[in-house]
Amino acid sequence: MSYRKPAAAILMSAVIMIFASCASAEDEKIISVGSESLNASEVLQMLTATAGGNPMVMNMILAQSTLKDRKSMVGQMADALLFAEEAKTKGLYTRPDLAFQIKWQVCQILLKAYLEQISASWDMSEAALHKYYDAHKAEFVVKPAAHVRHILTENEADALNAALKIYKSKDFAKIAAEYSRDPNTSKNGGDLGWVEKGTLDAAVDKAVEEAKIASIVGPVKSEYGWHILEVTERRPQKQMNFDEAREAVIQSVQRTYIDAELKKLKGKYPVTINEKALSNLGGVKAPEEGK
Repeated sequence: MSYRKPAAAILMSAVIMIFASCASAEDEKIISVGSESLNASEVLQMLTATAGGNPMVMNMILAQSTLKDRKSMVGQMADALLFAEEAKTKGLYTRPDLAFQIKWQVCQILLKAYLEQISASWDMSEAALHKYYDAHKAEFVVKPAAHVRHILTENEADALNAALKIYKSKDFAKIAAEYSRDPNTSKNGGDLGWVEKGTLDAAVDKAVEEAKIASIVGPVKSEYGWHILEVTERRPQKQMNFDEAREAVIQSVQRTYIDAELKKLKGKYPVTINEKALSNLGGVKAPEEGK
């Protein structure tokens, strides 16, 4: 049999293994290419990755793989090591953009592994979740909101024309597709979805708050252009019960543990930010606060 993963995916996975592997020294080497090698546990990790991360599937593949099949599978890993080995001789490992990618990828791998390790001790029981919910109910409130449709135009004249056509045709969605310059909503009837107060431009937010249901409002000018608005329905504030808030509660409890861990780490390791350099990052000066 033959089990082959797309070459690009194998190459990327193998390169990651080169720089992030911490396998046991007792493992017997399976592949050696120049100064690099993959031992048995690393090859098994790679094969498990090709099986979608499922060890059982990997074991089934191995059970049905002849030595020829296995040589074919690890041959792709050897090819990746060959490319990586030659890349190092060309100095690519130290090329700034690649060095950063390697550095940041290792950082992400370690971050994920560390969070998985410490989260094993977190109390995420139902009792703990209920206790947090009861003590923080104000966090789990569905805020009042309006369901809004809009048409965004570059000038007031186009906005007025769009409004006139809506009055005549009674078809907001059709006119939105014709007139709106908002690429995110023009093809779905201008639908902005449920919008909470304070999330839109101030002028638009005020118009939405004062609008009557199903009435056409505008033109309203914002920093993005001119808007024609329609509020199709409103939603009152509502306290979520535990079942409704459960996923949010889980995230909040996890965030509490993470924040506590961050506080501990910040006390252990110094964090320095060069504000002078940051204020002119990439040669682009940061605007003054409030502007």
